[in-house]
Amino acid sequence: MSTRSGRVVLVCALLAAAVPAGSALATTAPGPGPRDWGGRAAGVAELQPRVEDLRPRTDDLRPRVEDLVVERPEATSIVLGTDVLFAPGSADLPPAAAGRLAGVVERIRLTAPSPSLAVRVEVHTDGAGQPQDGQVLSERRAAAVEGALRAALGPAVPPMSWAGFGASRPLVPPPAPGQDDTAARAANRRVEVTILR
Repeated sequence: MSTRSGRVVLVCALLAAAVPAGSALATTAPGPGPRDWGGRAAGVAELQPRVEDLRPRTDDLRPRVEDLVVERPEATSIVLGTDVLFAPGSADLPPAAAGRLAGVVERIRLTAPSPSLAVRVEVHTDGAGQPQDGQVLSERRAAAVEGALRAALGPAVPPMSWAGFGASRPLVPPPAPGQDDTAARAANRRVEVTILR
């Protein structure tokens, strides 16, 4: 017997003597699944809460991927759908909106060295209901987004302005009277943040 194979046999014999028969380390599960290591279950049930903890973080990131960003030499425009930022008919930003606006704040900060930097927030509604109600709602939402961006930017906030346009500037033509186009309405409900350089 070679020296190397003798060492392997010796290690195996020591392990067999150190681990009592029938203990958790001496048994193996028949295939994939939970095993018991010293009384602790290291299976799917133990990992499930960790997966649940991560789910809200991935949900926060998903809307940012869907945002539309238009880069031009003189400005960057970021178009956000209002359905994630606001509840229907509301101008109150929920806590989840902070994650949605974080990407906008980061873009403003990256552009901040420009001495002529300015930010404009414009909000549009979908044309449902009375035009005056949509106009007022768009103005209240624009003021809320501008305030949230200003608070997130802190002391280094650039000049900012806001405007609400109601349904007067649709991206998609509104449906004919008596018809409804939910996709068109969703596209027209939007917040546009323009970073002017």
